[in-house]
Amino acid sequence: MALNSFLDYLTPTQRIAATAVLLLVGVVIAFLRLGREPTPSPAPRPGDAPQTLANRNIRFGMPADAKHDPASKDAYLMDRPQFVLSYNDSTRNPNWVCWSLNAADIGNATRTAFKSDPDLPKEFYHVRNDDFVGTGFDKGHMCASKDRSASDPDNDITFYLTNVVPQSPNNNQKGWRLLEERCRDLAKQGKELHIACGPHGQGGTGQIGKDEAKRLTIGKTQPIVVPESVWKVVLVLPGKDAVPDAQSQAFAVWMPNDQTVGTDWKKYSVSVATVEQRTGYRFFPLVPDAVANPIKSRADHTP
Repeated sequence: MALNSFLDYLTPTQRIAATAVLLLVGVVIAFLRLGREPTPSPAPRPGDAPQTLANRNIRFGMPADAKHDPASKDAYLMDRPQFVLSYNDSTRNPNWVCWSLNAADIGNATRTAFKSDPDLPKEFYHVRNDDFVGTGFDKGHMCASKDRSASDPDNDITFYLTNVVPQSPNNNQKGWRLLEERCRDLAKQGKELHIACGPHGQGGTGQIGKDEAKRLTIGKTQPIVVPESVWKVVLVLPGKDAVPDAQSQAFAVWMPNDQTVGTDWKKYSVSVATVEQRTGYRFFPLVPDAVANPIKSRADHTP
């Protein structure tokens, strides 16, 4: 014998009321489920305002994928308030370092000593100061010390050796230094700069030995790759909350890591697109192509 539904025992009026209650309960449940399931963001279209990330140092995205996972030994992500970098345990250099720069980042912090990075996984080789002793190469900052000189704690982080590459003294102390100073000049004018830089290739010339004798590695116990070149990409925006448009200013340099570098850093200017082609990276990937491509294609947009 079939079981009766509870509706069979209700009057017509009661059945209508019960049905309405059940429909209302169903609507409430569906609404609650919808609230728990995030709606995916639509893909940006050409001309849309750029998407941004929470960490201001990679506001418009990272140049390449990196993971905060010890298994990612050739692209280990180090995400800090001062800068974001991808570290390579095979080369013992950063692949790239990204940071933003404005006037508030610049102060009078006291320089400290270079030191091994305590936050590197224990499985990685921790570069030490004595790895550079007697090599003829400087410990060359990627994120510049003075770019994080508003406080001693921020400045101290720039002296971690994960933020350093073996850099020829003339490169580091002449062209590269003056390029860093120009970036800070722009920041002091009220600009907001988004900067990425890093090493490329292998084989540089330091202060010891003949110019034609390139040094491939340094290091006391483990090899640290000496890059052949260093590069920097800079996007210049008019203020902190500004977003790029097709006329925004961007410039890039590609410098040899040797003693031929002088004080004229502009002679090493290239387009951002050239740096992308040589490195395989994609800079500011959250900026729509319709905006980014004109910015990246210009080679003579140095300030």
